[in-house]
Amino acid sequence: MKRTALLLLVLLIGAVVASGCLNGGETSTTPSTTPGTTPSTTPSETTSSPSPTETTTPTPTETEKPYYPITVTDFANRTVTIEKAPERVVTLAPSITEDLYYLGLFERVVGVTDYDDFPPEVANVTRIGGYGQYANLEKIASLEPDLILADSYSLTILDQLEKIAPVVIVDPHSLDDIPRALDLLGRVFNAEEQAKRATAEFQAGLEEISSAVKDEPRIKVFYVVWNNPLMTAGGGTFISDVIELAGGENIFNDTTGWPTVSPEQVIERNPDVIILTPHCGMTVQDVYSGPLDNTKAAKSGKVYVIENENDLIHPSPRVVRGLETVARLLHPEAFKIEYPLTVTDFAGREVTIESEPMRIVTLAPSITESLFYIGAGDKVIGVTDYDDFPPAVKNITRIGGYGKYANLEAIASLEPDLILADGFSLEILGSLEKIAPVVVIDPKNLSQVYDAIELLGRVTNREEGARAVVTDMKARVAYVTSMVSDQPKVKTFFLLSYYNGYWTAGAGTFIDDLIRLAGGENIFGDVSGWGAASEEQIIARNPEVIIISPNAGIKPEDLCSGPLADVDAVKNGRVYVLSDENLVVRPGPRIVHGLEEIAEYLHPDVFNLQPQPRACNATAETGG
Repeated sequence: MKRTALLLLVLLIGAVVASGCLNGGETSTTPSTTPGTTPSTTPSETTSSPSPTETTTPTPTETEKPYYPITVTDFANRTVTIEKAPERVVTLAPSITEDLYYLGLFERVVGVTDYDDFPPEVANVTRIGGYGQYANLEKIASLEPDLILADSYSLTILDQLEKIAPVVIVDPHSLDDIPRALDLLGRVFNAEEQAKRATAEFQAGLEEISSAVKDEPRIKVFYVVWNNPLMTAGGGTFISDVIELAGGENIFNDTTGWPTVSPEQVIERNPDVIILTPHCGMTVQDVYSGPLDNTKAAKSGKVYVIENENDLIHPSPRVVRGLETVARLLHPEAFKIEYPLTVTDFAGREVTIESEPMRIVTLAPSITESLFYIGAGDKVIGVTDYDDFPPAVKNITRIGGYGKYANLEAIASLEPDLILADGFSLEILGSLEKIAPVVVIDPKNLSQVYDAIELLGRVTNREEGARAVVTDMKARVAYVTSMVSDQPKVKTFFLLSYYNGYWTAGAGTFIDDLIRLAGGENIFGDVSGWGAASEEQIIARNPEVIIISPNAGIKPEDLCSGPLADVDAVKNGRVYVLSDENLVVRPGPRIVHGLEEIAEYLHPDVFNLQPQPRACNATAETGG
């Protein structure tokens, strides 16, 4: 989405600062700080380093003494005395909040940072401002805490915090430090049994996942921290640790910290998988449309967006969730579903697939795109003459026209073990079934697009990849709809083609759905399907914005001297050309980019878009 650099930077800083993701768990605003170290033990082992939690608890006697006061040594090697059981706790690092949740102590948390996002109940906890040193001291004091928990990022304001309440530094830098943090907190809260249980569950989770992939070949991984400049995770970082445990090999493991790299370096190291995050400033489409499309990852359709990077980089037991996600993306065969598999497709047909499909022919470009997005692109052996995205499809065998116009002999010659088609192929369904099992994928609205992608994930044993795609799509849609929810509806005319009338999209089409979600009102939303509108109808409905397909056969400036010159959209310079018609007519993952583009045209101020003026006395090409 064409957001401003400032917006992207703010989003990145929010994710990075909240998670410590630019320093492997340490807390610094620059990527040059020393990262955490790589664990030296197996996932099921505990660290042999000295615990930071030596106490001076009195030796029990015949009359048991109270647990408090207790003195502990924290991660900053500070000796801190806790006089009584903490009941009102402020945390200055999201990972610490998460630790307390896993210890069953979340109800004691009365204040968290603006970046805390887990557990979901944290949404109801008072926010105390920024992360670490950017916390609001007055806000913290107003909560009257009896304990403040912070990591090293708060050391610069430690003296001020100590004037409010006792402060314990909990600052894990590696996977091995997570049990140490749990142990320390267990002692502070008289919850040592809970700490032992949480540690055991954490280590068991790591062991289960790492054991599942231990015999799998190592997958070369490129993790994108930020797009411009292109930054990644080097060796010894928390992210690199997770990639290794997930059965991967960080292609920049020979570097340290958070290096800036060039596309040429990435291409030379040729990753099998590229991992993006929602805030890294790069989308899957960017990878497929940019220089990284020459990598093995792009060519085989293994470019993924992790739902929430905090699952990966917050040093708490939550990391098991992120580890499992990465492991399932890298090695779906280690977590494969059981075949034979029977599914119900979009035509209401029950189809049984005997074994994992490895040779797939698709009869619709949207299905091909979806397969590449979920990590099954390397299974595709045949596509239609109209498939053009991602670029890797140009090297795949063509099987003729779209849907019923496919060449059955060409399909049969490829010996597919699965054929995927949409409703346009129903006329030749019987002939296709003689070649291989056929699953019909035919979504009619955005919700069904999600269902289609999830069904494709099940059929191809790429469920985690499908889940990641759907989650990313839903997040993008939610962002757009939240941004335009309070904006006035913009009367919109979408011009698909100028041939014997102005062809447009009415109710029941994806374009109509996208206009509505983008904060617009389709002026022909009362008409079903596709049809040609007259000049008189358009003038009478007077659109405020006109969006033209790049293949419409008419340019914005043509409207200035034509019969539509007096409608508001033309007079006010609000005529735009969509970048790619396929973004709005193909029911696949890229449809959310079409939504984002339409929303920017309808509400440019909301999305900080500065389009070229399209008034009739201007000669600029298009907005955007």
